[in-house]
Amino acid sequence: MSDRTYLPVTENANPRTEAALARLRKAMAEIEAEIAAHQGVYPYNFGRVTQSELCRRADVKKATLQTPLHKDTTRVQILAWLDTVTAGLTVTRDATREKVTAAADTLAAEVHRLEVELQAALLQLGLAEQRLEVLEMERAELLARLAEKT
Repeated sequence: MSDRTYLPVTENANPRTEAALARLRKAMAEIEAEIAAHQGVYPYNFGRVTQSELCRRADVKKATLQTPLHKDTTRVQILAWLDTVTAGLTVTRDATREKVTAAADTLAAEVHRLEVELQAALLQLGLAEQRLEVLEMERAELLARLAEKT
């Protein structure tokens, strides 16, 4: 998760409230990790990270954030976190699709490059195995000559 703490830590909070905050923190960290793992694209919800998506991932009702306890603290901090996270994301479905397609094209080119590299390595391996056979036959011949002389 980011180096900033977005959700409050309370000393004597209700255990249910603390559990909800912990789930929200965990979901925030997971979302950030998924975005990093997918080249800056959020892989769910058509690439959009929203308050509803965070609540869904954290299994917290969105209405919970509207209560007096959370409205001026947790919700505000979640909105700040969303602004930070979505700053680097594409907002529309089309832009997300283009970004995913570009990543897929890059991966396809990388797969093709690796296939060509593999074929070249297999060819070198075949040549090396043939050379090894020749050298083993020469060795056997030399050992036979040596045995005849002794």
